[in-house]
Amino acid sequence: MPKNFPQLDGQGRLYTDSIANAANIDGITNAINTIDYAHHEIHSGSHFYIQGYVELNTDGVLRMKMVTPDTGKWVHFRFEITSSGICGTTLDEGASGGMTGGTPVTPINNNRNSTQTSVLTLTSGVAAASDYVARIESDKWGAGGKFIASGGGTSRENELILKQNTTYLRTFTSEADANIIQFKATWYEHTNI
Repeated sequence: MPKNFPQLDGQGRLYTDSIANAANIDGITNAINTIDYAHHEIHSGSHFYIQGYVELNTDGVLRMKMVTPDTGKWVHFRFEITSSGICGTTLDEGASGGMTGGTPVTPINNNRNSTQTSVLTLTSGVAAASDYVARIESDKWGAGGKFIASGGGTSRENELILKQNTTYLRTFTSEADANIIQFKATWYEHTNI
C-alpha cells in the first residue's frame, strides 16, 4: 500500500501516514470524528469570551484596555461588534500613557466545568492613551439622516494572535444618540513552542 494511503487499524482509528497519525472513526457510520482546533481549546478549558453592550449618545466614547502577559502563552483573538446607529472603532497596539480608571472585566471560560482563568487582563471604561505603536484596525459603519438610521458592524473571522507583553486599546465612538453597541470577543490561549 502507498505510504500516504489511509488505513484503518483494529481499533477504529484511521492512519493517515506511516508515522501513525490516528483519527477516530465512528464504529456505526464510519465517519471520521474531528473538531477544529479552537473547539478543542474549549474542551481543554483554554477558551474564553466576553460579551456585552453599552448605550452611547453622539460623541460618546468607550475604551477597553487589554494587556497580554510576558509569557509564551499567546492569545488567539476574534471579535464581533455591531451597533444600532453610526459607530466607529479602532484597535491600537502598543498603547501607552493615560488609560487610567475603568473597571476590571473578568473573562468567562467557555468550558463551564474548567477552573482555568485567562491570562488576558481587561479593563473597561479607561481614559484615552497618550500614544500607541500601531493602529491595527479602524472601522466605521452605519447611516443616518432625518429619516434613516441604520446600524451595522464588523468582525474578524481570522484569529489575530496578540503580541505578548503588549497593551491594546479598543475604542468605540458613537455618532448617534441612544446607540446600542454590542461587543463579543472570543479567544483561546495556546503556549507557543
